[in-house]
Amino acid sequence: MPAWAQRGFEPPVSIQRERANLVINLDGSYREVAEQSVRIRTAPGVEQYASQEIGYIAGREEILEVEGWTITPDGTRLPVLPGAIRDRDEDNSGGTAQFSDSRVKVIIFPRVSVGSVVGYKVDSRIVAPLYPGEFDRSFVFYPATPYEDWELRIAIPASRPLYIDKRGVDGGLERTVDGMAHYVFKYRRESTQPPLSGSAGLLHRADYLQISTLPDMRALGRIARGFFDPQVEVTEEIRALAQKLTAGASSERAKVKALYEWVAREIRYVSISLGDGRLVPRPASQVLQNLYGDCKDHVVLLEALLRAVGIDSSPALISSGSTQRLSSVGAHYPLNHVITYVPSLDLYLDSTDRFAPFGTLPTSDADKPVILTRLDRMGRTPPMKAEDHVSRTRVRMTIRGDGSIQGAAHSRQTGALENTSRSRRFNDRSRTEEEIVRSELSRFNETGTGSMRFTEPTDITRPYEMRTVFTLEPLVNMPGRGAMAVPVGLAPGNIAYIALSQPEPVSDRPVLCGSMTMHEHYTLTFPPNVVVEEVPKGLRFARGDIQFESRLTQEGRTVTVERRLRVQRASRVCGLKEARDWQAFYRALQRDMRAQIVFR
Repeated sequence: MPAWAQRGFEPPVSIQRERANLVINLDGSYREVAEQSVRIRTAPGVEQYASQEIGYIAGREEILEVEGWTITPDGTRLPVLPGAIRDRDEDNSGGTAQFSDSRVKVIIFPRVSVGSVVGYKVDSRIVAPLYPGEFDRSFVFYPATPYEDWELRIAIPASRPLYIDKRGVDGGLERTVDGMAHYVFKYRRESTQPPLSGSAGLLHRADYLQISTLPDMRALGRIARGFFDPQVEVTEEIRALAQKLTAGASSERAKVKALYEWVAREIRYVSISLGDGRLVPRPASQVLQNLYGDCKDHVVLLEALLRAVGIDSSPALISSGSTQRLSSVGAHYPLNHVITYVPSLDLYLDSTDRFAPFGTLPTSDADKPVILTRLDRMGRTPPMKAEDHVSRTRVRMTIRGDGSIQGAAHSRQTGALENTSRSRRFNDRSRTEEEIVRSELSRFNETGTGSMRFTEPTDITRPYEMRTVFTLEPLVNMPGRGAMAVPVGLAPGNIAYIALSQPEPVSDRPVLCGSMTMHEHYTLTFPPNVVVEEVPKGLRFARGDIQFESRLTQEGRTVTVERRLRVQRASRVCGLKEARDWQAFYRALQRDMRAQIVFR
């Protein structure tokens, strides 16, 4: 038996057989009969697939019949009894309030073990497509799962052309008979790739098939405009509020800023996916009355407020998360979010992110294609620039005669680094300061006490900064001869944290990456009875998108440390070269962070 360290990736299951037959009507509704058999290959596969969930949307989809079965390793076929097929609401547990009419059929398979095959067949009818009168479906083949035999058959009136975007999938239009066009698609793949932390979305790295009656994303956006425009009503209440909030604003940008900050601060984000509410926002007046809403509701209220003071804007449909591209056809996947675009300022705003100051976007929105529904065109959110995502930290530390350290730190962040800090401090509200300080210090294997003062996380009208004072327990024995690396103390320690964050093994798979600037300045004063004999030489590293420099200087008992890191990526998706460069930087940075000041 091989040792654990020698074992390679083993997929928990494989798709033994999958068939889907769709008959599509002129209005985009359709009937689907789907069958799937999954081969259980490992013990974790038993845990994951001993039951399966089939999701559907109440009111839009109707499950006509479900059956399931287990085929045991010895070939015995065991049917799933009716009582083991259950219907329940979708699990919407999470950090944000969510309301949805998504439901799932849960199939609980009997006697599942390694070597079993579990399968099901579902007959369903989709009576109300998401985009009225249109059909679209997306199939993504997970790289970690083998597909032994997958097939899709579609029959659609020949007067409705299908537009296809695919990678790695065979097939297309097979024949036209009696006014119906018949499409067949097939897929097989035995090779697998293990999951990789930080990977770009599946459309960047997986085989897929996307099919739509809409030729492109602009066509989808034209339908979506009909969802938004009627809800952007400028009522007297909205007009009065907009004028009050912008009173004294001397420029259009100042007006947009005031309105954005109010919506981001006052409209609580609540995800609501009920009926048409999945794609259709509530009226702006209702959102204002409730003081809550999802991303669509945020957009229509902000658009109404802007319109009330004579500023045009447009909803911008976007994929929030790890996917930096959209389909070449009018497919809804991976769209899952909407933000605001102000054409006159060429400015994108996401008021659902309460920690994003005016003029900034969360990284999940950065450098992405968008559909500008009111402008009937595509757009793109700004790329990440190193000078927009900055952390600056100054730390002063005095070492006492017993080796303990008294210190103070001041840091400022902007962009993505600020967003992360605001979010962390906001989520820390349920913990005591003692717990937070202990947790912060433990990241760098330090112990001690301290206190923290920082900008109110939700006050995005003010620059974000944090001040701390702290006492560290001794890191080395004093007095006596010894050596010590530069401590971090109660500070963000962003550069030191990079040195602790081991990258994934180098591969050519696309991963998400970002641009940033970090500047850290430390002064470390030793006690009078200690002589500093030697300080490290520091490091210069320049390779590809990465530039780093550390310098250590000594003046008497005081050692000053300067570290500067600048990473400017060409895009949010990095490949093999960038992975190799980062791995080299990580190794060099580790050595630099381990370098020690020698004293006696």
